[in-house]
Amino acid sequence: MIVTVRSFVKTASFLLILLFVFGEENYAQTKDELSIQQVKSSISYCNLEISNAKKLANLSFNVHYIFEVNENGEAVEIRKLRDDYVGEEIVKSCISNWKINGVPNKTWFRVYFFWSHSKGWFRQTVSNTKFSQVMEIEGVGIGKPTTFENVESNKILLPSETKKN
Repeated sequence: MIVTVRSFVKTASFLLILLFVFGEENYAQTKDELSIQQVKSSISYCNLEISNAKKLANLSFNVHYIFEVNENGEAVEIRKLRDDYVGEEIVKSCISNWKINGVPNKTWFRVYFFWSHSKGWFRQTVSNTKFSQVMEIEGVGIGKPTTFENVESNKILLPSETKKN
């Protein structure tokens, strides 16, 4: 009885392995799936300029635009949906440099830029129903170490260290 159980297990294992190896061919890509292009994007992070007064104010907000891509993947038809702080010219000058290839002509995308008083610009999201790209800047804001390279600094002197004229 033990011998027949062992031979059955070996045979069953062998058959499962064969089924797995040869069964994979059934899941190969079809001709239609092979014709779908891979999406390639060239999207730069937009460090949008805002006024110093707005930088100092206790503001947290987002800026929202939509755009479509043409047959060359270039961002065109850039439209403002919400922007109370930056300005269309500044935003459009950044988005107009983007390219998203591998999607049909006239595909629409939305982009959000996020600003926080304690961080500055910290997230940029570009997406549509089938594509999403999120860029986040880490290590920014209050309480984070800052390096000052090539910046002249004045040493603060204690009264006992100052020279009397």
